[in-house]
Amino acid sequence: MTPLKNPELGPISFELTVAIDPQDAFDAFTNGFGDWWPTDSHSLSKNDCIAVELNSGLGGEIVESAKGQKDVIWGQIKDWQPGEHLSFTWHPGWNAGDFTLINVSFDLNDFGRCVIRLEHSAWENLGEIAPALREGYLSGWEFVFGECFGAYLRKPRS
Repeated sequence: MTPLKNPELGPISFELTVAIDPQDAFDAFTNGFGDWWPTDSHSLSKNDCIAVELNSGLGGEIVESAKGQKDVIWGQIKDWQPGEHLSFTWHPGWNAGDFTLINVSFDLNDFGRCVIRLEHSAWENLGEIAPALREGYLSGWEFVFGECFGAYLRKPRS
């Protein structure tokens, strides 16, 4: 294993364990992205935000749409394994070349529960602003992934 050049820029990880099938959790994360993502607090256009959608499949994009504004691409799907894993670049409002990476895995544990792991990495791509952005994402993902997506998974769906 190669040590990180700057350990302060190591990946940040979050984990949820829920009583749901991995395929259903994957579908909720991807197809339901626009339903659970908190656009009022975590979008570029805030109150003018119409939607943040994840367009499914390899090469699909995560896009924010806002009233009277051009759509903004937040990232692009790089790996798509339904029910198991997806990864995408992440650059909401930034130059697409200054991306970080998000990996999300969906695994069944020994107790029949789905363990969903989100890892946000490649901070070094952001240069000098990386430590500050990484710090903000620690609390950001805790809210968005842990609270918003977690609550969405626990809601009854038809």
